[in-house]
Amino acid sequence: MIVKGKAEQINNNVWKLERNGRYYSVKHYDSSSTLYKVNAIHEKLRSLSFPHIISVIPSEHPLLFTQPWLRKARAVNFKKRADRTESLEALIDLHETQSQFDWKTADYLHEYPLIAKWEDRLFRFESIREACEMYIGKAAVDDIIFYAESALRVVRKSYNQEKKITLLHGDVVHHNILRDKKGIIRFIDFDLACIGPAGTEIALWMHRVLPQIDYDLTFLLNEQPSLQKLDKSSLNLLLYPNEILREWLHFFSLSKDSQERQLKNMLPFTESALSHWPKLWYNVERIKN
Repeated sequence: MIVKGKAEQINNNVWKLERNGRYYSVKHYDSSSTLYKVNAIHEKLRSLSFPHIISVIPSEHPLLFTQPWLRKARAVNFKKRADRTESLEALIDLHETQSQFDWKTADYLHEYPLIAKWEDRLFRFESIREACEMYIGKAAVDDIIFYAESALRVVRKSYNQEKKITLLHGDVVHHNILRDKKGIIRFIDFDLACIGPAGTEIALWMHRVLPQIDYDLTFLLNEQPSLQKLDKSSLNLLLYPNEILREWLHFFSLSKDSQERQLKNMLPFTESALSHWPKLWYNVERIKN
């Protein structure tokens, strides 16, 4: 990365840049098409007066994306009710921009390949099952695969790819949802943005939230009444053990030292998920009916 100023590397492709007393976030892209997409989304959302993004600073470099550095901003914490409520409201607001602009006409956005992505995730998990068994045992791995296969059978039958198509952020992990110093929710990192059913991304947000509230689906639906409007197709997505698969695949991508540090979180996370999954499945079926 070649820019004027003092740069501190934050991660593999993001820097905090100080120039003339001002601070910026600078991200380097390998793909000009992804950068074009991210720029185009921000420009369109800005034109729609969507408040939950950060402004973009034009860059002469063809692969750099620059925004003001949000000082005193923090990632949302899904353990906190206010962060759950306001991040969900902001996500719904993002989806509702479809009423102002037909995102299906944006040729830089592809459809979200949910089923293909989940089939691939399960396939990759099965390829590491023996290594995984060394940490959590064969029975636990069998349970994870059983829940995933069972959920996929349900999802393949019920998933409605065409229902309420809109812009999806694409990666609603907590660190991509910031609260600035004024308390406003801001989305960052639109690299995986695409189009798809609004209910799909709401369900993916719920996947991120449920581990933080002991997988208590009834509690979450009562706390967030807007979730009670979810259709059966979207509710069925909660049956797939997405976060367990994702976290173990990520675990085996780490160095040995990092794995040792992460293990103290992975084991209780997995045990908790598997102990709650039968009740979660029961609650999904009960709510649908």
